[in-house]
Amino acid sequence: MTQIAILVHKSPFNTVRNSEGLRMAVGLTLEESNKVTIIFVKDGVYLIGNVAPERIQSGIVKKHLDALRMLGHRLVAERESMEERGIKEPSLRVDVLSRAEVIKLLSEANRVIPWQ
Repeated sequence: MTQIAILVHKSPFNTVRNSEGLRMAVGLTLEESNKVTIIFVKDGVYLIGNVAPERIQSGIVKKHLDALRMLGHRLVAERESMEERGIKEPSLRVDVLSRAEVIKLLSEANRVIPWQ
């Protein structure tokens, strides 16, 4: 099994960048031996806050995240990034982990994709 960690770290505002990265992540699941983990850090955590993608012109997000969850892949948010941006509770179902736990996940992954 190939562990793939996709790091979403850029702001979702006024760009489809994160939406396209999540679409690509869903595509990676077509190879049955891939186990994908999406990790939201830095400004990427805004995607799991109370934002409406259609209002911030960030493209389709929920559909891709729902597909990843439905297929059994993991969504993770870094607690420190959320706290730094005033996000108390994620609006999506994600695992909230400490920075140290996120670093451990990244170090255990076979592939890390820092989505630009």
